[in-house]
Amino acid sequence: MRSELRGRVGADPATARPPIRSVCHARPECVQKTECQYSTDNAGVASSRPKLQISPDDLPVPEVLRRMVVRGEVAWFLFSPQVTWMQVMDAYSKLKAALASDGDLLVISHPGSRSDSSSWLTVRRLISVDEAMRLRDRLEALVAEYRALAHRLAVLYREHIEPAGERGEECPNPLEIDGESWWWHEHGAHCLFADQGDDTDIEIEVNTYHPDKIDPYFLLLYAESTDRYQDIHTACLEGIHDMDRMLNLTAIL
Repeated sequence: MRSELRGRVGADPATARPPIRSVCHARPECVQKTECQYSTDNAGVASSRPKLQISPDDLPVPEVLRRMVVRGEVAWFLFSPQVTWMQVMDAYSKLKAALASDGDLLVISHPGSRSDSSSWLTVRRLISVDEAMRLRDRLEALVAEYRALAHRLAVLYREHIEPAGERGEECPNPLEIDGESWWWHEHGAHCLFADQGDDTDIEIEVNTYHPDKIDPYFLLLYAESTDRYQDIHTACLEGIHDMDRMLNLTAIL
């Protein structure tokens, strides 16, 4: 488990979600702006992109997109390599504006890489206002618990880990304090702590200078690591995007 935890430092925030999802690849029917009769395939968090390449003019009209993008599925639109990034961003801006009336839909642009110059857009349906408000009390409890633990661990950091580093000494890892055992990994202004208890497996990223600060990604990872907030974690089908939307809709912070 510790090796898995170490590997998560700096991980892609989009992977902080339930492990198996369905992905809608933009089928020719969708590209032709007709009723979308797409199929889905089970894919992991590193879903493959569709092979069908399109131009910005081939994007479905907003009415079709609203029908095809359902909760828990992602619509992918892969552009041909001839489409420039400027054209992609223009298509992104127009699509985002066209879907603005549907606050649940999120449009994201993705640049190509050195090995694959094709750029693409994804459209995701985020958690609804009603669902976010239903979970408001649970989310508020999660934030309060996260902050309380973050404050306690920030004190541990300042009293033990930071002074040892300033003296050029190694601080024990895991660190045994008041009957608790915490594995830690310092990186920048944050320190990742993992509970070494027999009955717990908690992970929490702490801003060591501002422990009250809430990062949606780190909050979601904490919710995932404890069995007390599985309802929150399960509701975040779109990972950090859903968590960020919930925090904004409920105005907890």
